[in-house]
Amino acid sequence: MIKQWQDLIWIIFLIWYGVGIILVSLDLLPPALQWANAVFLYLAGFLAILYAVKKFKGRFGLVVALCIMLLTIVAESLGVHYGLIFGSYHYEKDFGFQLFGVPVTIGFAWVMVIFTSMAHYEFLLKGPKTFMGALKYSAVTSLLAVTMDLIIDPVAFKGRQYWIWDQDGVYYDIPTQNFLGWFFVSFFIQFFLYFLLKHVDVPVKWSERMRLLYVLVILMFIVTAMVEGLWIAVMVTSAFYGASLILRKRLEKVV
Repeated sequence: MIKQWQDLIWIIFLIWYGVGIILVSLDLLPPALQWANAVFLYLAGFLAILYAVKKFKGRFGLVVALCIMLLTIVAESLGVHYGLIFGSYHYEKDFGFQLFGVPVTIGFAWVMVIFTSMAHYEFLLKGPKTFMGALKYSAVTSLLAVTMDLIIDPVAFKGRQYWIWDQDGVYYDIPTQNFLGWFFVSFFIQFFLYFLLKHVDVPVKWSERMRLLYVLVILMFIVTAMVEGLWIAVMVTSAFYGASLILRKRLEKVV
């Protein structure tokens, strides 16, 4: 029964995604349905939480996911209120309930980023845990986190004005501090998870779902970026993700 409702959530997400990639990407979503954006992030985050529960073999995975959610909301709050970690910015659109001035949906999004990145490099969690192994795992998963942000931020800022940056930067007027912040916040979390997590083989379909979830989220923003004419973001993100796949193949041969 549990497996059936978990599979049902995945199916609901795919249906929601299919409709959303048409309405949201093409900017056809009417104002009365703006809440659908938050539901998309909730679903994506909840799928990642299910993966975490399987990865940590039980409720402890839920605790870990909630801790990641709280930590990243606090980190985002430092940016909103003090311009720390990610730079100075503020939200323009309503993403639902807020905690510390940050939409809770952003916490769900971070959980999705962390665990979909982990799913790409599960093989690095096998074997004895070493400091160098932690550095390597944390670095490659954090590069995946930054890759996702390379397409999210230009679309959210330049395309749809979901949030507004109060600082300038080279890449679509987004401060470089933001991307460094994404890398180091992800690195800190992944480094901790590397030692906290004993390798557990989750069902193959859930590992595949997490990797597909990462691709689907990027694809939605890529389509939106194309509609908005943000072609540099499309090319840069595609190049970074392509490079990460090559890196992953090489690392798999070494392990």
